[in-house]
Amino acid sequence: MQHPTPLLMRRSLLLAAVSTLAACGGIPLSSLPRLAQLSGQLLEADPAQFMVALQVDARVVPPPGAVPLLHIRLLPKVEGTFAPVDRKLPLAMTTAATATLGLDAPGPGRRWLVYSLPPATQAELQKVQAMVKQAQAQPDYQRGGTLALGVEQKDLAVTDPALARTKWSTWMQVKQSEGFFEVWNGTPEEIRRLAEAKR
Repeated sequence: MQHPTPLLMRRSLLLAAVSTLAACGGIPLSSLPRLAQLSGQLLEADPAQFMVALQVDARVVPPPGAVPLLHIRLLPKVEGTFAPVDRKLPLAMTTAATATLGLDAPGPGRRWLVYSLPPATQAELQKVQAMVKQAQAQPDYQRGGTLALGVEQKDLAVTDPALARTKWSTWMQVKQSEGFFEVWNGTPEEIRRLAEAKR
């Protein structure tokens, strides 16, 4: 499983096999059933409702004009079943220091960074959904593949040692009616170690 790199948001989420997720640490056990169903849910999801929220120390501030990206990587289990996807699409970001969108108030000295899909990115995600559904409709379709979703924000870096052990948590919403659920929690220091171990 990949986590945010030292640039903090290179991949905040990588959703693969549940066994891989569980091995990463920092994944709440209550989230595992929802993560196991995520690939199927994303094929049916309304992209307008898909969001990722990060709860971070309020001193972690995205620079003005920075554009976060949604990284979608989809590989078929059997080569040729459908065209692999490896796309980076722009996201919209808002911040909040109070309860928002069904997320609890982050607490003193903390803030939410909430990432959503603007219309152009929603349309691109719908194209990916349609492509996979078309492949699934083929008589010789062999089910399976690997889906990875990430939020990349190269300019959002934690370089201040004072922030290295502050709490960082990642939440996701697939359907508005179901709300957000926590995907990962830890610290920037742990994120950095995980990223370095993958090199």
